[in-house]
Amino acid sequence: MVKRFIQLSGVSRITTSFALLLVVALVAACAAPVAQPGGASAGQAAASGPTSIRISCWESGDALEPFNKSIEAFQKANADIKVSLECIPQEYGTKLLAQLAAGSGPDIFQVGDGDVAKYVQQGAVQPLDDYINGKDGLDMNVFYPNVAKFGQVGGKTYFLTKDYSPLILFYNKKLFDEAKVEYPNENWKWEDLATAAKKLTKADGSQWGIELPDSWGDLTWLRGTLPIIYQNGGTIISDDGKTTTGHLNSPETVQAVQWFADLVLKDKVAPNKADIDALQGVDLFQTGKVAMLWTGRWPMKDFQKNADLKFGTTVLPAGPKGKANALCWAGFTINSASKNKDTAWKFLKYIAAGDGAKEFANYALTAVKAVADGQNLAKDEFNAPVIKVLEDVKPLPEFTTPKWADCGDKAYKAAMEEIFLKGTAVQAALDAAAKDADSCLTK
Repeated sequence: MVKRFIQLSGVSRITTSFALLLVVALVAACAAPVAQPGGASAGQAAASGPTSIRISCWESGDALEPFNKSIEAFQKANADIKVSLECIPQEYGTKLLAQLAAGSGPDIFQVGDGDVAKYVQQGAVQPLDDYINGKDGLDMNVFYPNVAKFGQVGGKTYFLTKDYSPLILFYNKKLFDEAKVEYPNENWKWEDLATAAKKLTKADGSQWGIELPDSWGDLTWLRGTLPIIYQNGGTIISDDGKTTTGHLNSPETVQAVQWFADLVLKDKVAPNKADIDALQGVDLFQTGKVAMLWTGRWPMKDFQKNADLKFGTTVLPAGPKGKANALCWAGFTINSASKNKDTAWKFLKYIAAGDGAKEFANYALTAVKAVADGQNLAKDEFNAPVIKVLEDVKPLPEFTTPKWADCGDKAYKAAMEEIFLKGTAVQAALDAAAKDADSCLTK
């Protein structure tokens, strides 16, 4: 089974002073000295060595390669700067918050989309506009505009993109050919997908037309269904982040979720949680048990390595109100308490828009148009649809309020569980979700 993007930067708070002190002590034991404004580390004279900055991330294994390569190249070109990488694969958000609270946070750190509003509200991240427009500035036109917007809150830029993925549709050419069904294309609408999925589903349960977004099978992942909600003119929360009533349970949102649910519950063209659990982790797409897969770009490289898998990619079908999509996104920011912000900006710009961005582009999607063009992504048969849908990306509810994860997302997941596991009517489930979310948002 394909693993979807996992938000690793969730920030649960440490609840005891002992735990806080323990984390800070552990970090201090392995971290590089924090540099002072004059360019020297604490207790050192400015002339004793290079300026030191620290960058923190949640990555591990092969995902560290672009970090290490970009740091190495940057330091060769900037002998007066020392960059230290601190990787925290487990409990990243908790440990990062502890560092920030203790005043020992890194100069640059990685943030996932779900935490953007939270860090901004806490004042933990540095507004970048003065740097962007300053002497050592950055032309924001180098980025795909809809991707760059994910680093902005309230009209200010706080983050630059590390990587991202929209939602796309993979399809198995062999299964389409056997069923004599035309391949999906960018002109497809909801009804085209549903019709094809019915033709590609076998009555004996050996093959489904499509696997819907949510690799654990519970189908509660809001990011996966946001595109169709937007495609139907629906919304999830008010622009000011204060209410979900009239948005999460609007006729437009209800209709979109109903269409999504019908694929599983009524038409039975997509596996449900019980079906997926019974297969015990089998990759349904690569084993030919589903003809289409609705997910992010992440499994593409694995699919390309499978010589027996003949597949294609395309954009999601359009809804009644046209095309729309959503991103899973991660970025970098500067610690507002950093004592070396100018140096941090120089390195941040390098990894987000300079040569360092090329290293990250070898691992995941780049936001830099020239780098993507150098990789020929817009013309590549598999990646062209990915680049195409960037025109249709809409904002995330997570950016409206720091409370979204605890209030809106939690209520939405509960509603989807009611729909898929208990058979609750979509309108009733989303009405209850909006009520619960709003109650939470007022606290």
